[in-house]
Amino acid sequence: MLPLVGVACVVGIAATLVAVALMSGLTDQWVASRAEAIDLSTRARLTEASRDLRESVRLMSQDPRLEDWLGRSDEAAAASVLTEMNRAIRADSVLLLDRDGSVVAATGAAPAVAAGDRPLGAFFDATTTPEPSATFVRIGDRDTIAAARVLRSTAGTYTLCVVRLLDSELLGERTRGSAGSFALYDDDGRLVAMANEPGDAVSEAAFEAPAPPVSQALAAAAAGEVGLGSLESTSGAYHVRSSQVTLPSDPVASRRYLVTLMRTDVIDATRVATIRLIALLSIFAVLLLWGLGAWIARSVSTPLLTLSEGARRIADGDFTTKVRIGGANEIHALAESFNSMTDSLRDRTESLTRKVLELATLYEISRSLGATLDLDELLRGVLDSALRIFEVETGYISLRDRNDGSLAVRIVTGGGQLEPDDRAVRSSMAEWVAREGRPLIFNPSGDAHAASQVDTVTGASAALSVPLSTNEGVIGAITVGTRDASFRFSADDVRLLSTVANHVAIAIGNIELFVSLQDAYLATVRALAAAVDAKDTYTRGHSDGVAAYSVATGSVLGLSPEQMTALEMAAYLHDIGKIGVREEILLKPGRLTDAEMGQMRHHPLIGANILRPVAFPWPIAPVVRHHHEHWDGRGYPAGLKGEEIPLLARVLGVADAYEAMTSDRPYRRGRSRDEAVAELRRCAGTQFDPRIVDAFVAGLERLGPGHEQPAEPSADLMPEEARAVFVGIADGMLDSYRRLGGPRLAANLEAEMNAYFEPGDLPFRVAGGHLVIAFEYGDEPERELEAMRHALKRLMLAMEGTSGHSLVDHFYAEALSGLSDRMRSTAARMDLRVV
Repeated sequence: MLPLVGVACVVGIAATLVAVALMSGLTDQWVASRAEAIDLSTRARLTEASRDLRESVRLMSQDPRLEDWLGRSDEAAAASVLTEMNRAIRADSVLLLDRDGSVVAATGAAPAVAAGDRPLGAFFDATTTPEPSATFVRIGDRDTIAAARVLRSTAGTYTLCVVRLLDSELLGERTRGSAGSFALYDDDGRLVAMANEPGDAVSEAAFEAPAPPVSQALAAAAAGEVGLGSLESTSGAYHVRSSQVTLPSDPVASRRYLVTLMRTDVIDATRVATIRLIALLSIFAVLLLWGLGAWIARSVSTPLLTLSEGARRIADGDFTTKVRIGGANEIHALAESFNSMTDSLRDRTESLTRKVLELATLYEISRSLGATLDLDELLRGVLDSALRIFEVETGYISLRDRNDGSLAVRIVTGGGQLEPDDRAVRSSMAEWVAREGRPLIFNPSGDAHAASQVDTVTGASAALSVPLSTNEGVIGAITVGTRDASFRFSADDVRLLSTVANHVAIAIGNIELFVSLQDAYLATVRALAAAVDAKDTYTRGHSDGVAAYSVATGSVLGLSPEQMTALEMAAYLHDIGKIGVREEILLKPGRLTDAEMGQMRHHPLIGANILRPVAFPWPIAPVVRHHHEHWDGRGYPAGLKGEEIPLLARVLGVADAYEAMTSDRPYRRGRSRDEAVAELRRCAGTQFDPRIVDAFVAGLERLGPGHEQPAEPSADLMPEEARAVFVGIADGMLDSYRRLGGPRLAANLEAEMNAYFEPGDLPFRVAGGHLVIAFEYGDEPERELEAMRHALKRLMLAMEGTSGHSLVDHFYAEALSGLSDRMRSTAARMDLRVV
């Protein structure tokens, strides 16, 4: 029987070898002929693309509108016609060139050309006949197929060019339906376009950095021959073919090189099919000669199929599979080994799944620890993650008070009460864990009394608690649990929750450190602001007021904690730039010169430059720099407008203006709260952001009542003296305004004031830069004084529209300093206040 089996095997092997040799030659020949046919088809399709472009040029050049506009030398109108026609042909670009080859009109997205460029080069020089021609040409950094035709008109000679990008999209269109991967190269060996079969990374790599077979095929094609070769890789074998691609009617005979990669896996498939066929024939012969072999095969195949089915089920993830095979032979021993392997895989998979789940939880917790500096938010995120990983529903985190050492529940989930009382905390598992510094597990025993053995905070029947430990000792505990009496915590659970607790303890320490640093920053900033305010006794405490107003406004706006801190810091430091202003200017009681005013307006820039080198964790310097910008763009130092101004700077600008208006100055009394709010609303939309003004007013309500109304002046003022003081102050302010703003702004101001006085309600007018009293109220001095106040208020409001309230304060101070001591005293009694 063995010789028959040997003969059958020899015959089967010989037949297989002969079949493989024959099929290899046939398949190699088929692959070569198939690659040649695909190469010819692809070149023909590229030629067809150039023919389409030539036909498009012909049709567009025959459009009478184009001929008409070119005859009139109206190149802009011609460009409009080209744009309209390009919508129909959908070329990548349409160019109109003058007689020198320079672009005079272009439409389309790519390639990018500009007026005056000469993109066609030698192709333009060779295009001399009205018959359209096409070529490969590189425009900018893009390879294209370009078709051109000479247009002659009464106004001169033009060339119309239609361009199609020679890119992977075009190559993909022209090779659609063809088997294989394709690439185009230019004369310099640059890869121009590529079209690969889906998922064919081998051909893509071979094209981008040409593999030796590809490079050799390209070299043969450059010499005018057909380049052939083969490419071997771990993913399969390829047939390589390369040939020149030229276009008919190309006056410059430009060339591109087409490389085709065609998979030859079909050869291997044919060989395998042949081997299988011969093997089946050999088996049939053996079975025919050896009938006993069939019985032996049947007796062995059934256990093998059982083992195969078991292996398939394990591959599908069912590690509970068991294979039952009777007998005492090798197959039975193999089945027992298979079952042992299955048990080992199940245990290892469960352990690996647990480890992966632990790692995922630790990763999630580590992300939440670094995502916030809010302690409650951090603890809430950690507790939720811990409950999710342990698949329990109750838990809490308790922390020790650093002052009295008592333990308090900070975050709780699933507890029987929202805020556990002190008694429940004192008798809880967390209290013991925090005191002893050791983990504690409570698993119900299952007896009748198990229901009473629960955690006093959450009412859990099974619970696990671990300490939160730092270098300074235990600062609290984290506890998780469930009301399911059948649940059991393990030693691995203790290890995992202890790891989580270590991360949480470190994060708590970081947050406490950040808070202490922030408090230190704020204390330093307040001390610095107090030092700045101390330079001027009349602005002492100004920064504190601005900070309080800014924080109240930020609270209404719903700013983040980081923004609120930055806003408070900037409010304390907004006038730090006055350190760079000379004291004789800052404290000057009299009129400031133009140069001195310019220096005063530089203090935001000086302040920003002082703060820029300081590594604040908040953006302080931009807020200080721009807090004097106006919503309408007429502020300083940068003239920013609207949303260009940082949000915090807009808040600070409103708070600074309000505090300045309601504070007393040596030359005026502060306005009342209602007057200042009315002024803010009046300037909303010009000097201030309207939304910020609304938020400021809402925040102001939370700070309580503002300044009281100033007292009325004495009733023994002499009318003549009051008029002289009023006219002196008004004239002084008009003179300062003219010197700063120039004659044109002064004339506009004069016209605005006369228009306001014209109805006759107020007996004043402005002429030649001086205020004139048209008539007097006689024996009604109080009425006349009120008219003076209204007139001066209106003058100041008009000046604020162009210069801001700070400069108006300076104008008033300068006018006041030009009066005598007696007249200044009279002005104070008259209460002519800055508005």
